[in-house]
Amino acid sequence: MQWIKDGFFCVFIGIFCAFFAYFIFKIPIGSLKTIFFLGLIIGIILDYLMNRFDIGRTFFPMVFSCFFVLGIGLFIIFPTIFGADSKIMEVPHSVSSIITGETSTSVPQTVSTIPIVPAPASTQIKHVTTTAPIQYYTRSYQWTFDDYRYTYTLKVPTSLYAYYKEQSHDRNYAKYAISERDRKALDRITTTFQNKADSKTKAAYNLIAFVQSLPYSKDYISTGYDEYPRYPIETLVDGTGDCEDTAILTAALLKEMNYDVVLISPPNHMAVGITCSDCSGTSYTYNNKKYYYLETTGNNWKVGQLPEKYRNTKAKIYLI
Repeated sequence: MQWIKDGFFCVFIGIFCAFFAYFIFKIPIGSLKTIFFLGLIIGIILDYLMNRFDIGRTFFPMVFSCFFVLGIGLFIIFPTIFGADSKIMEVPHSVSSIITGETSTSVPQTVSTIPIVPAPASTQIKHVTTTAPIQYYTRSYQWTFDDYRYTYTLKVPTSLYAYYKEQSHDRNYAKYAISERDRKALDRITTTFQNKADSKTKAAYNLIAFVQSLPYSKDYISTGYDEYPRYPIETLVDGTGDCEDTAILTAALLKEMNYDVVLISPPNHMAVGITCSDCSGTSYTYNNKKYYYLETTGNNWKVGQLPEKYRNTKAKIYLI
């Protein structure tokens, strides 16, 4: 039965590495298979060495192997396969986004500056200045919708992200979804999704699946604050958030597509309400309008599908 124990040991190493890579290093879900098999191989090698030299399966060899495989994956294999990509890139001043199906390739654009033209000898010398290149955060996301795997690459100006970080973050949740400064960025996102869809409805459902795929994290872990509602740009750049963050982001994007939406808050939770003619399931009536419940925390929630724990509970409605 020794081979069974050896097998469990190797699988444990692979699962541990994948778990660690996803929750600590935020490795995309689509890349975890590579991490798992890499950990499996290291586990087999480590198991052989421990059997060969009669080393007990103690905590330290196991932890060493896990960090060893993470190091190889993050600093050698992943840069080789996917290409080294800095989080901050210098590109022209615009919010750009690319969405593709199976694969995507994003080629950084060149930085444009104002040329300095020598002044004629007979005229007064004019001082020509150049504009500083704008820095961008580049983020890539992967998710599955309608049995198809999508990759989305987004570039957001660091100045726009810094602006929202400096704003007040109180519990006036509606203001986060209707901020004027990020309208151009949100419009670019929704336009990209609609250009890749057969209809506006399908684009909206794909956007919902995209936001639902973002990893969940509590505020005190990701920001250090007990309560920190994020603006949509913050959630997109941070690549994570809790229930109100993904609800605000979803509401802002759907509103940009001219859907009538509200924020719905059951006890200690936040979701979205949306009006639609072909929806069914749980809804809340407010101002003579029926808003169907939309869960944004976690994958594969359908419009009108209410989690069991929030049934028969009261909810607050926040107009947007």
